[in-house]
Amino acid sequence: MPDTVSSPGSWCVIGAGPSGLTALKNLLAVGIEAECLEREDALGGNWRFGSPSSRVFASTRLISSRRLTEFSDFPMPRNWPAYPDHQQCLDYLRRYAQHFGLTSKIATGISVERLEPAPAAGDSCPGGWIVHASGREPRRYAGVVIASGHNREPRWPEIPGRFAGRLLHAAEYASPTQPVEIAGRRVLVIGGGNSGSDIAVECSRHAARTVLSIRRGYFIVPRFVLGRPADLRGERLLRMGAPLWLRRLVGLRAIDRTIGLPWRHGLPRPDHALFETHPVVNEHLCGQIDAGAIEPAADVAAFEGESVLFRDGRREVFDVVIAATGYRITHPFIEDEHLRVAGGCPRLFMNLLHPTRDDIAVVGLIQPDSGQWGITDVQARLVARMAAASRTSPRASAWLYRIRQRPEPRRKIRYIDSPRHLLEVEHHSYRRRLERLVESMDRRLRHETGHKRPRAGRLPVRPA
Repeated sequence: MPDTVSSPGSWCVIGAGPSGLTALKNLLAVGIEAECLEREDALGGNWRFGSPSSRVFASTRLISSRRLTEFSDFPMPRNWPAYPDHQQCLDYLRRYAQHFGLTSKIATGISVERLEPAPAAGDSCPGGWIVHASGREPRRYAGVVIASGHNREPRWPEIPGRFAGRLLHAAEYASPTQPVEIAGRRVLVIGGGNSGSDIAVECSRHAARTVLSIRRGYFIVPRFVLGRPADLRGERLLRMGAPLWLRRLVGLRAIDRTIGLPWRHGLPRPDHALFETHPVVNEHLCGQIDAGAIEPAADVAAFEGESVLFRDGRREVFDVVIAATGYRITHPFIEDEHLRVAGGCPRLFMNLLHPTRDDIAVVGLIQPDSGQWGITDVQARLVARMAAASRTSPRASAWLYRIRQRPEPRRKIRYIDSPRHLLEVEHHSYRRRLERLVESMDRRLRHETGHKRPRAGRLPVRPA
């Protein structure tokens, strides 16, 4: 093993996107020294449109409202739209980093190449991780938070044959002119999720013809219901404790009255109940279908030169095919065994903590059915308390260890079995469970150490 630089007691956060920033902030808040490594030349992660790691396109905006997306201790400006665009999201993340004094702790232009467990070296250096990164010597940290996201490696559909036109993944799509001119072209979009629906709508305003290939039916949710963000209306029912059947009934009626249920627009009927898939949030798709600007089609069976053969026997010629088929969950810098990967997905407690190690966590490895950043902040609070307990509070650490050995509670919602839903969580119950764990750890830390509850930072004035 090459010589390493040791950072006693310090943690390494990998990635300076939303998850990495809140992980860094919460570690520092409980007195854990930490450094964040970001492979790009600035913070922002996926929300830095145009950067190599970004997967947003020019017209991207949130599909969850700002109220249910924002960090709880740093509200988005009140004068922003209910669904901010990617430029506003990046500005918000920059303000967040400045407000909590994080920028000096972020090292940009450094790509993590490999993580390996460090051998125990006595009580003064019990394990931890060796971080191999570009342009620097290997460094030993007490712990590591992986916050590099899960939209890194495109998942391509397994379609036999070869397409002679331009084939690209949604990861490459930036606008109707980049990386390929859409105007006047015959375009096929494969995939009925959020990216596929957004790209199909945008292409339909420029292309000569736009076809959307959908493997299965999905429920489509408008951004607004009666002038209010749809997710906030649903949140009210969750907080009231409304049963699932009632929330489904209210949701279906709201969808039907606002944009109409999918089969009223020629889309296939979903083979599942409402809420059993990740929501497709789009207020324009159905209208474009009704106007004839988008034509729904069956799943693709094969490519045959410039032609595409669909599973219903239909054949059509296209100039451009865009595969909006999601991403594989990959962490190429760490061996699968260290994250207990099985079936393509890390098997972690709440998709967050290793079941036996207190020195590693993966923040942001979830796909909630609402906004994510506020939830990752609560994830990071729990990670920070785990890190603090491992140093000063053996009883609190042992309690959290025991909790992680228990079987996961049965989910109230059964998500369909597909790669798209490997990370799906119901945001309300998941967040409440995290909050209870954080509260329990705070009590144990106070009792064992006599310290006051760790503060995540002062509640700021709402940004102007």
